[in-house]
Amino acid sequence: MGARKHSGAEEASDKAPGRAAETAGRMQGDKTLEAEGRAARRIGKRTTYCVSAHDDGGWKVRAEGAGRSTSVHKTEGEALANAKGLARSRRPSQMLVYKQDGTVRTGQTFG
Repeated sequence: MGARKHSGAEEASDKAPGRAAETAGRMQGDKTLEAEGRAARRIGKRTTYCVSAHDDGGWKVRAEGAGRSTSVHKTEGEALANAKGLARSRRPSQMLVYKQDGTVRTGQTFG
């Protein structure tokens, strides 16, 4: 859960294979390869929202790489609803729900 934000160079290197596949698909007239390349390129822009137990009780939502929580909630359900709303409104994105022991319980990708 302690991943940091990508720098500009890291983000560009994440997108490079997707850009190459997209260009190759376009040059060959292969729409499937072109679409796969576009999808791979977008992964580098994905924001991940993490739902986990808060130290003071309750549940928190935090964008991966952010220094502080986006929001804190009394129940896990409220935190899940908030994280899902954020992830849906900021596509491409991903929501990860963590167990008390720090392992990922579930994940969902949007866009």
